[in-house]
Amino acid sequence: MTNVLIVDDEKIEREGLKYLLSREEGERNVFEASNGKQALQIIRSEDIQLVLTDIKMPHMDGLELSRRAKEENPALQIIIFSGYSDFTFAQEAIRYGVTEYILKPVNPEDFHKVIQKAEKVIEQRKKKESREIKGKNFLQQYFLQNYLYSGKLETLEKAKDIINLEKWNGWHCGILLESDVAFFDTAEETLEEEIQKELRRVCFYLNLNARQSLLLFQDVYCDYQLVANHLYNFMKRKYRDSFYLAVSRKFEGCECLPEILEQLEQQMEEKFYHPEKHVFSNEDDVLKLSVGEVQDS
Repeated sequence: MTNVLIVDDEKIEREGLKYLLSREEGERNVFEASNGKQALQIIRSEDIQLVLTDIKMPHMDGLELSRRAKEENPALQIIIFSGYSDFTFAQEAIRYGVTEYILKPVNPEDFHKVIQKAEKVIEQRKKKESREIKGKNFLQQYFLQNYLYSGKLETLEKAKDIINLEKWNGWHCGILLESDVAFFDTAEETLEEEIQKELRRVCFYLNLNARQSLLLFQDVYCDYQLVANHLYNFMKRKYRDSFYLAVSRKFEGCECLPEILEQLEQQMEEKFYHPEKHVFSNEDDVLKLSVGEVQDS
């Protein structure tokens, strides 16, 4: 899905470009602006990838808009439309990083070629960014899993040289999600995204093995018992398998992560003694301790 911004002070011209876009293959979100100032506001608030702009407009012309838009987002693809076959305009447009310069009235065939070219560049950039994100996530997961199971500070030291550990230090609670079967071996790649969308909060998702995944959260002021209950109901509703969740205590700093995982594993063992229960938390252990102290006294 490409986010396209059409900029022209004449509505009939904007409608014409929208019509030509509708004839192209693919899906697009189309935004409109009647001048350069309005266009800049949209570029700052929306993830615009392609701008189609007239060159002559009040308040701010297409060239000035192109210059300032490129300062906001250097990756932006910009196509300028003009009724002037002035070579100076074309030179200026190229200098400001404009992708294409098309004369009015717009030839539909020329429009088709230019849009295809611009959207191909956008798609290639998206794929490159996706590969880079996946690569970074893989390194995060690789070092985190090694550290969780080894508990060696040397692993943290190695990780510091390759990845930014600020994200790790921002985690304050963990939820261990466990299945009775090898659910995570066949789970969809979109599971992480589905969970975050359902919970309406960002978390770091780490698949530990075929039966377990760990979710790490940043929000300090949150009742993660409620979050775990919400997640359990979602998993139960969407999948037929049986799931159990363990909620950690609040913690500070990534150095304690191996200890947190160990505590979560211990909490998860409670499912053998309470098969009817599906969400376990650190509060259960505190309650047991309090009852024990009362009995001893």
